[in-house]
Amino acid sequence: MTNHRVPEAQALLNTAFGAYLLATSVHAATKKAGRPLAWPCIFLVLPFVLPADTRNDLPTQSVHSMSAWLTEHPQHQAAFAERAVVLTEYTRASLRTAVRHRAIDVTSSGLRCPRAPRSASAAASEEVTECARRAGLVGRWLAVVEPALAFTLLGVRP
Repeated sequence: MTNHRVPEAQALLNTAFGAYLLATSVHAATKKAGRPLAWPCIFLVLPFVLPADTRNDLPTQSVHSMSAWLTEHPQHQAAFAERAVVLTEYTRASLRTAVRHRAIDVTSSGLRCPRAPRSASAAASEEVTECARRAGLVGRWLAVVEPALAFTLLGVRP
């Protein structure tokens, strides 16, 4: 039986799009922290950004900490581990695409973005633009929280 996805799901689960979101997040994290992002943290980005219910509840600015936001949104914290597992292979494929196209560099100290990703163009859909904005927010969150704490807060293991 052939798996037919709706066009929106096909677009959101395109590895080039995933690579773009990962690069956007890594760039925001390294810009905020001044150091590469710990590589396990890459697996936390897409479970925040791709599910519409979670993405729509994320703040527009990083004035809230990740832990404060999770306290205010326990339903997303409860669903996160399962979403992370479901998106693991897609994250791996997206990371491979990002590395292959030199959008993300893997270094001994973590992941870095050799150049700033282009901003979502005006021609892009509103959903694409929102995904990119939220990926940047998640990157800034991950820049200031210890990876072990982030994984513990989200109920996942690296």
